Amino acid sequence: MNKHILLVALMVSLLTFNLFANSFMSTDTKTLAGEKVNFPDFALEPRPVLFALAMGTSKESGEIQQEQLLEWQKLLQTHNSLKHVSFYHFPVIDAPGFIQGVIRRGITKSYSGLVQLEKAAVIFIKDTKAFANQAHIPLDDQATIAVVLPNGTMSGYIKGPPSEQALEELIRKLQ
Repeated sequence: MNKHILLVALMVSLLTFNLFANSFMSTDTKTLAGEKVNFPDFALEPRPVLFALAMGTSKESGEIQQEQLLEWQKLLQTHNSLKHVSFYHFPVIDAPGFIQGVIRRGITKSYSGLVQLEKAAVIFIKDTKAFANQAHIPLDDQATIAVVLPNGTMSGYIKGPPSEQALEELIRKLQ
């Protein structure tokens, strides 16, 4: 009888973990290449991937974060042990519908030639803070790189521009 209680407790624990695991708010969007997709599902792969998240508290903050994430992109493309890891870019923006097309075109232009446009999408949402809270990522003025597992949960994240220490931490989170 005690084995059954233990088994039930274990199953409840696993279900509870999955319900409260760090995950992203699901939303429909378009890649910068123009394909309609569901975030985050379209970016999930059989192995961990990296999500470059620019979640600015202002337009200026978002632009600074975008620059930091493009620096990360360059570093990861040249780092031998990370070349195989997929890197997706997701600016997260709270903007009214009538200017979303202009924003998407501007970001597409700034990423062109630097980022695979099919691996980038602008996430337009109504509440950036709620988006960050659901993933348990602090909303601040630093870029975020999240390590995302095949089931859509996060195994961790790092904040800020590239540095040797941040790179070592990112490699540890991918293992």
